[in-house]
Amino acid sequence: MEQKKECPSKTAGANLKRLIKSSAYATQENFAFVFGTDVRTVRRWIKNGIKNLDTVEQIADFFDVDVLSILSQ
Repeated sequence: MEQKKECPSKTAGANLKRLIKSSAYATQENFAFVFGTDVRTVRRWIKNGIKNLDTVEQIADFFDVDVLSILSQ
């Protein structure tokens, strides 16, 4: 049986949520403030995925993780 793979942008959104929860920021609001974006944007990334690779790279740098760890399940 084949396992359905999620779109990398959706995976990135899910991984962002996990990174925020496990970080010192703990909430989307705190992360958005420190990252320098609107909380609505962060919520959109988590719900709909992160479509822009530059944004994924910025988030990876912010959390000091590899880009592939954000894009992979």
